[in-house]
Amino acid sequence: MRRVTMTANGLTFSRFVYGTWRLLATRPTAQEVNRRLNVCLEAGVTTIDTAEVYGKYEVEKMLGVALALSPGLRDKLEIVTKAGIYVPCQSHPERRIAHYDATGTRLQQSLEKSLRLLGTDHIDLFLVHRPDWLARAEDTAGGLNRLLANGQIRAAGVSNYNVAQFELLSAHMCQPLATNQIEFHLLHVEPITDGTLHQCERLGVTPMAWSPLAGGRLFDAGNPAARRLAEVAETLAPRYGGATLDQLAYAWLLAHPSRPLPVIGTNKVERIRGAVAAGGIELEREDWYALLEAATGRRVP
Repeated sequence: MRRVTMTANGLTFSRFVYGTWRLLATRPTAQEVNRRLNVCLEAGVTTIDTAEVYGKYEVEKMLGVALALSPGLRDKLEIVTKAGIYVPCQSHPERRIAHYDATGTRLQQSLEKSLRLLGTDHIDLFLVHRPDWLARAEDTAGGLNRLLANGQIRAAGVSNYNVAQFELLSAHMCQPLATNQIEFHLLHVEPITDGTLHQCERLGVTPMAWSPLAGGRLFDAGNPAARRLAEVAETLAPRYGGATLDQLAYAWLLAHPSRPLPVIGTNKVERIRGAVAAGGIELEREDWYALLEAATGRRVP
């Protein structure tokens, strides 16, 4: 699989990223999670995306146990994690309401917890999970800059930031932000027009696209857009070696000039392999626009 350079210091990621948001949905054992990680590695997917809040703060712990089952596995992977979302749950009954906290001190505390749970001495890419409207950008950047300086993270970035928020935080960073991880898929095409992807392209920042299959809504027969996409995919499939709708959806993302990295979130190993196969599909321009038209229900003007 082709590698993507994320930063000037040589950090590279795989073209697809394995996401762990729903990792615990099937209640896997550590051995099963370890197998998924090894399947990813065999398929060339070396970048693993997680977050402190995933699985009500349990996913990082599971990943740490699973990684420890294969000595040396962690060194073959790039780990992305996120912090800044804090919600009431069984392990945190003291919290009264869900909130964001992207102050530098809080991000440092979360990062140190992630290092401990994941069983590693550094995170390859650390993201602010959501914009915090009460944190000054210079405070957030101060925390990230300290983590970069002491080697606990190789790169910093953000998730779900708009253009103005990204610009503001960037102005206080000692090292350029490496990514903006955003919702981007055929049922959410706004990043194409709201300036987010234009900004990434202008700055040479590689975006990451979470929920590239719209959280499964792409296959919902009750969704008019999904039905239109299924019809178009059926007509396009013979042109692309029998590609499935999900593979065409990945190829649609990969074709955008900002070159986003899809974050695949399946718990089925065969779907990991199927997603990777989509990396070989080069959509013709008219077919890309055909999928866009089906997704939006509007003809391209």
